[in-house]
Amino acid sequence: MNTVILKSFFISLVVVAVSYFFRQIFHTELYLSDVGGLSTFIGAFATLFGLLSAFVVFEVWGQYNKTTLYVDKEAAGLERLYRLTLYFRDDKLTEKMGQAIAKYANMVIAGKFQKLSEGKRNTENGLSFREISNVIREIKFDDNHDEIIFDHMVSHYGDMSDLRTERINQSLARLPKLLKMFLYIASFFVIFCLVIMPFSNMYYSMFAVFAMTFVIVMIYFLIEDLDNPFVGNWNITPEPFERALKHIEEDYK
Repeated sequence: MNTVILKSFFISLVVVAVSYFFRQIFHTELYLSDVGGLSTFIGAFATLFGLLSAFVVFEVWGQYNKTTLYVDKEAAGLERLYRLTLYFRDDKLTEKMGQAIAKYANMVIAGKFQKLSEGKRNTENGLSFREISNVIREIKFDDNHDEIIFDHMVSHYGDMSDLRTERINQSLARLPKLLKMFLYIASFFVIFCLVIMPFSNMYYSMFAVFAMTFVIVMIYFLIEDLDNPFVGNWNITPEPFERALKHIEEDYK
C-alpha cells in the first residue's frame, strides 16, 4: 500500500513539473480570457470521467468481493464435507477423506492461486479435487442412517463442485481491455486539460494538477490491482483453506 502511495506521489510531482514547464514555455496565464469556455469543457468532461471511473471501480470491487466469498465458501465446504464423513462412524473412511481433503487444500495453499493470476486453470488441483469424489464412490453402507448421510454427502460434493467452478470462472474474469483503455485515455485527457489550463496563480495551478493527478493515478492502481485479485497490494490468499485444515485437525481429530 505504501508503495502505491509513493508511486502516485512521485508521478504527481512529475506531472506538476510538466505543468510548470508548459506554463513557462507557453505562458498559459496569458489565456485567462478563455478560461470560461475551457472550464465548461473540463467540467462536463470531468463529470463523464467521474461516472466512468465510479462504474469501473464498482465493477472490479464487486468482482473482487465475489471471488473472496467463493474462496471462503469453498474452504468452509471442505470442512463440512469432513464433518459429514464422521457420521459414518468409520475410522478408515474418515482417514481417507481427511487425506484427500488435506491433499487438495495443501495444493491450493502451495499454489497461492498463481495459475489463476496468469489467467490459467490449475489442472493438478482439479485432479486432486476429483480424488475426493473417488473416496465418496467407495463408501459402502448397509443401513438407513448411512444412506441418508451418503445422500447429503453426494449433494454437498456436487454443490462444492459447482462452487469451485464459479470460483475459477470468477477468478479468470477481467475487465474488457477496450473499457480499460477508454478509461485510461480519458484520464490522460483530464490531466492534460488541467496542465494546459490557464491559472492566474501558479501555486494554485500546481496544487490542482498535483491533487487531480494523485487521485487519478490512485484509481489506476486500484483498478489494476483489483482486476487481478491474486496479485498486488489487495490480493486474495488461500488463508481460508489454511484455517479449514487447522479446524479439521484441532476440532475433529
